[in-house]
Amino acid sequence: MSDRRIYLLDCTLRDGGYINDWEFSRDIYNAVSEDLQLANVDFIELGIMGSHNADHFKTKFRSLEEIPVPNKLKDCKSKFTVMMTGTEYKKMTVCDYNVEKSVDAIRYAFFKADVREALEHMSSLIEKGYKVFAQTMATFQYSDSELVSLVKEINKIRPYAFYIVDSFGSLYPENIKKLYHVVDDTLDKEILFGIHAHNNLQMADANAITFISEALDRNIIVDGSIYGMGRGAGNAHTEILMHYLNKSGEKYDEDVVWRLYTDWFADLRKQFDWGYLPEQFLVSKYETNPAYVWYLSRKGITDFHQIKSILEKIPDDKRYTLFKDVADKIIEDKGDGV
Repeated sequence: MSDRRIYLLDCTLRDGGYINDWEFSRDIYNAVSEDLQLANVDFIELGIMGSHNADHFKTKFRSLEEIPVPNKLKDCKSKFTVMMTGTEYKKMTVCDYNVEKSVDAIRYAFFKADVREALEHMSSLIEKGYKVFAQTMATFQYSDSELVSLVKEINKIRPYAFYIVDSFGSLYPENIKKLYHVVDDTLDKEILFGIHAHNNLQMADANAITFISEALDRNIIVDGSIYGMGRGAGNAHTEILMHYLNKSGEKYDEDVVWRLYTDWFADLRKQFDWGYLPEQFLVSKYETNPAYVWYLSRKGITDFHQIKSILEKIPDDKRYTLFKDVADKIIEDKGDGV
């Protein structure tokens, strides 16, 4: 496919929300959703679906109707997405897609334990007219044969995109190459193939670029966020991916993103800490959900060696998401030695 297309998705308003509890002002929401159109970003993620009791604006939305319709600029072709999990899907009534009132796409995130339910939910969303992205969280947890079986099921429901996701930032370029070809050999060529990379080992940009380099004959999509703002150690960087892609003839406006950073995110960077940190290295080392580190910090456990001694004791089948009771039991068993 000599004319393959590489799409860029910015997930700042969603993944960045793990850093500030989705407390992005309406002004930031408007600036990001409008300026990224000017920068020629293909997909702009507006936030995540989720419950909360706040009476002010957040980029965590309790219903699709609550998402403000962005100002769609003339001649800009950007599409708008929101992320959803099975938990939130079951809490709400999802309206049929409406080009004037709805996001264009729903990114449905699921772990290995929830595959069967996820396939049913995604099929329903597709029937309602949405572009659906199948976000296979912690993709490294699948064996090659399990991943091939999943992709065959994905081919049956035909979502818009299928993603490999380095949820805990534990992968290196050689792992990305292998995952790419395991999926590519089976995934229908009409389905976009995407990657979402985290930066616990400072490999997110390298992994995204490796993915791009392997994809010589199919259309792909790569995720980034402004200055890498995102859960745990953060994500691949939108501005760095733009710079790389522009060297190959793409036409993303890097200056727009740097203006957004200067106007809005530099101050956020002073308030909140994201990016590579010692405890995020441990998340990668033990292939553990970063929510555990957040939970331990809420309990006053921030010492590197204390965190290490707890994470290494979490059972393998309890690492993919936060089980507070598991963490509490380990802390209790360790006693004052924590």
